[in-house]
Amino acid sequence: MTHSTIKPFTRLYIIALSLVAGLTLTGQWLIQRQIQDQLNDSWVVNFAGRQRFQSQQISKDALLLINPAYRSGRVAFLTELRQVLPAWEQYHTQLRTGQLTDLHTTVQNSPIIEDMFNRLEPTFLAIRQPAHQLIDILSNPVEPTPAQLERIVQPIVARNMSFLQQMDAIVGQYQRDARAKVERLRGAERVLLAITLFVLLLEAILVFNPAVQTLRRALEDLTVSERRAVEVSEQLRTANESLRQTQIQLIHETALRHQQQLNEQRIRLASLVQGQDEERKRLSRELHDGIGQMLTGLKLLSENIRSADNLTERDQTIFANLKSLLVRTIQETRNVSNNLMPPVLSDFGLVAALRQLTEQQARESDQVISLHSALEKRRFGQPVEIGLYRIAQEAVHNAIKHAGAESIQVDLSIRQQQLVLRIADDGCGLPPDVINGPTGSQGLHNMRERAKLLGGRFRLLSKPDRGTRVIISLPLVAEVAERPKATHRDNVNYSTETHL
Repeated sequence: MTHSTIKPFTRLYIIALSLVAGLTLTGQWLIQRQIQDQLNDSWVVNFAGRQRFQSQQISKDALLLINPAYRSGRVAFLTELRQVLPAWEQYHTQLRTGQLTDLHTTVQNSPIIEDMFNRLEPTFLAIRQPAHQLIDILSNPVEPTPAQLERIVQPIVARNMSFLQQMDAIVGQYQRDARAKVERLRGAERVLLAITLFVLLLEAILVFNPAVQTLRRALEDLTVSERRAVEVSEQLRTANESLRQTQIQLIHETALRHQQQLNEQRIRLASLVQGQDEERKRLSRELHDGIGQMLTGLKLLSENIRSADNLTERDQTIFANLKSLLVRTIQETRNVSNNLMPPVLSDFGLVAALRQLTEQQARESDQVISLHSALEKRRFGQPVEIGLYRIAQEAVHNAIKHAGAESIQVDLSIRQQQLVLRIADDGCGLPPDVINGPTGSQGLHNMRERAKLLGGRFRLLSKPDRGTRVIISLPLVAEVAERPKATHRDNVNYSTETHL
């Protein structure tokens, strides 16, 4: 279907729809107008019914006011008459003029109804004037005579029946006018229905039938095109499936290669860390067994010199300084050897090594450093113990040197099959760029890498002036059943440390 073919159908279709829409809107407008007219007519009938009731109420109150038997209730009847009479007058005026002010609407009375209201007017005035006179005379302090009251009330009662009959005639005329309006609306709707059906018939002949024929041909062309598109789509699906399988295989191979690279990098890093730990252990042993023993020997030799008292005072001072320097050198050698690889870590486990670390740092600094753990007799694999000890050592040193903390707390516990090491301080905290940075300082980088090598999770929580928390969670692996026996080197170490 070409553009030149579609354009005439579009124009005809728009014209037809516009006609149908116009007829529909016209019908709706007529219906809404009739509904409003009927609503107004119902209110008019209601007002007329109120007029009948209120006229009867006026007659009743007038009779009760002149009846000596109801003299005690005269005040109540007079009050009721004062309320009913203005409402009766207001409704009469609104009905006669068609201005329903209470409903904020206007009703157009027919000439017949206007004539009926003109004939009703004398009767209305014949009731209205005596009613006002009755109110005025009863409101006067001078008590009227029964004859005066009888003379005033008689026209009200006499004209009441005539007023009711004329109001009934007016209500009937209102109903006949309303039925006439409905009949006129029904005729207009029939005309609109006929025009609408005629327009729809023209649409079917001039618009829809040619459009259906054109659409049928277009659908046939679309069916052929769809069949061809299905064939092409099947070919594309086959090619896409082959491409997807190739992509999945490529992603899998890439992931395997990446994982292999990560594993190789982790193995190299683990080997590097293990080599560093072995080198630390060797250096610690060399310092302790070599330099430490020689320094201890020098100290013993200096203490066994008997002729030191024969030296001059200056030489004795130099000799005393020499012995003091030897003691400090031995102590420093001990500290360096212990920091490189504390023997208590391999002999008694992680908790004992952490306790030695915290106590030593507490003695050498002004901070309060404490260890909390219920794992005194439990042992873990050597890589786990060495890795967690190094992390704790780095974290405690950072808190002492950089955080300005007053207290440092080290916790080691098991929670939900996880070995958890927690180092918390109340120092100045870390800036956000260090926490959120890719690596942070070298110390933080080393702690992260050690936790990663152990297959654990490293978390750093810190806020300015609110302290820092380092939390390492490791999956709980099989524990070492018993503490390894001390080697000859360890026995020498502890015996030597006793002399130191």
